[in-house]
Amino acid sequence: MTETKRYQLRHAAGKFWLLDMQQEPEKYRAPVAMNETGAMILEHYWKRNDPMDAARALSETYEISLEEALPDVKAFLEELRRQGIVL
Repeated sequence: MTETKRYQLRHAAGKFWLLDMQQEPEKYRAPVAMNETGAMILEHYWKRNDPMDAARALSETYEISLEEALPDVKAFLEELRRQGIVL
């Protein structure tokens, strides 16, 4: 699975889980569950820190236009940020 210094993405129990590896015990944050599409977006985003790269992968995988894929990628990344995930 993919990793950054702070986050690790793991697959277990039929879901993908984003784990914060640098959190304080007093401020425990439960792993964030996501489906295969979310994991794919995140993995491609991590490669270059570019939402467009993730949108291209989403577009190719699901045969949708880049214009459809990019807003979905941005919304997904924004939702992670709202949950306190620092990308």
